[in-house]
Amino acid sequence: MASSKNKKETAIIRQNRNKIIYLSLGSVFGVLFIFSAVYFLRDDKSDNLSFMADKKEKPKVIDEDLVIPDTQKVTLTEGRFGGEGNVQTPLVPKNDGEKIIVTKAILTVKGSYDLAMPAAQEWSSDAKVAMVKSLGAVTLDGKSSQWQLVFSSVLKNGKGYEVIIQADQIVSKKEIDLSAVGVDLPINFRDSNEAIIGLQELPQYSDATISALTLYYNTDLKAWRYTLTTSRGVTSTKAQ
Repeated sequence: MASSKNKKETAIIRQNRNKIIYLSLGSVFGVLFIFSAVYFLRDDKSDNLSFMADKKEKPKVIDEDLVIPDTQKVTLTEGRFGGEGNVQTPLVPKNDGEKIIVTKAILTVKGSYDLAMPAAQEWSSDAKVAMVKSLGAVTLDGKSSQWQLVFSSVLKNGKGYEVIIQADQIVSKKEIDLSAVGVDLPINFRDSNEAIIGLQELPQYSDATISALTLYYNTDLKAWRYTLTTSRGVTSTKAQ
């Protein structure tokens, strides 16, 4: 009887031991399975993110072939009508694909004026700026790849001086016929980037583009103003 009982207990112990072993092996394989799944899922996610990054739209890069204009004359009203541009820059980009990078756009209106003024003063000691116009693509920070600056002089009645800037270099200087009037530019005038920001804040321009801007002196209002050429037409805003 004792021997039979011992055999029965031994069988039970062996059976329980096998269950423990199986459970342990199952746990080990389960852990390995989970780690493998996490590993492969992580790799898949990484690959997907990499794929999405490759597919993500990038800003459009504009590298213009700039040409020096053959200007002969600038009239009194030219600044009021704004300029024309070949590149339409979205005022409020919805994504990176709508953003534009202009490689040669370095200077704002103020930067171009600071660069051109010494050259104008060499032409005439009483030179005063009459107009600053973008001839190249315009960026949202108020920069352009090419600027045209026109200066007037009382000493040289009927004559003006044109300075063309490409990137951050003066590429042309010459005397032209001029009926526009130049005056001192206020120290605290709004730079071109501020004029664009003012436009971006208006709801009606949320889906519009800008292609050119001009700073000019309005003789009727006796004030400096900007004209901005947009897909919604030419608009004007104060510069001081």
